[in-house]
Amino acid sequence: MKASDLRIGNVVGVCYEQNFMPDEVIVLEPGVVHLSKREYPDSDRDIVGVPLKENWLKEFDFSYNSTLDRWELENIIIKKLVIESICYWVWQSKAGIMKIAFVHELQNLLHILRQVN
Repeated sequence: MKASDLRIGNVVGVCYEQNFMPDEVIVLEPGVVHLSKREYPDSDRDIVGVPLKENWLKEFDFSYNSTLDRWELENIIIKKLVIESICYWVWQSKAGIMKIAFVHELQNLLHILRQVN
């Protein structure tokens, strides 16, 4: 993952840990990412996304609308699609849909949308 795809506060992990533990980005430099629970920085090549799941949507205050089978927060709609046994999350808007696979992608989307409003 490129450091330029991340923001301070994004939740990510490192690829070489046996027990994958999500962590928060605290320092970004070109090619280098420093995570909050690690003593030393990592190369951005070692940084991986944390898969988006329902618990993360709850963490970001989304609520589940069982009638419409979707997650909602203000004007943001996230739906789970399963195609050929592969799960996808998509953000729906009037402009179309965008696939979201990782927590940091949702965090970046929320940041951008809150800047606009």
